[in-house]
Amino acid sequence: MLRARLTFNQLVGRNIEYQDDDKAAVRATGISSAICGNHVMRAGKHWATFISSRHSYLSVGVIRPLPDWDQRGLDEFHPTNPRFWRAMLRERNSRWEGDVHFCHFYAGGNCYYSNWEGPTRRSYWEGVVDYDNRNNRLGMLLDLDSGTLSLYQNGQR
Repeated sequence: MLRARLTFNQLVGRNIEYQDDDKAAVRATGISSAICGNHVMRAGKHWATFISSRHSYLSVGVIRPLPDWDQRGLDEFHPTNPRFWRAMLRERNSRWEGDVHFCHFYAGGNCYYSNWEGPTRRSYWEGVVDYDNRNNRLGMLLDLDSGTLSLYQNGQR
């Protein structure tokens, strides 16, 4: 069962805006942007669709909750940047489980993830060989019950 429609209550960094004042639809207008929701996900399946106007720059990911980070006035933000790690770790609470605090996929197949205490790790996402970089739409399914994060394009995983 899918949960309620996700909304993005925080826009962190520059070059990002709501599309048609819809908090469930955001668009990047350049590089150095991130979106964060106040929706805390603890169980179940959560789906999001990402659409890019630049096929080669399509990148998506998930991150632990970062309350009020939109109030920090950051010009740029990216969870792989070590200068943010200490501040992000201060957001940790007793509900955090596991040792992956963000996971970020790039259309070229790289997947970066970290616990913000050691080096960022890289792997390649399964199915990247079938990725059509002419298609600017990418779906992401986070299944907290099974502990998986899956990418979809054209209905295919």
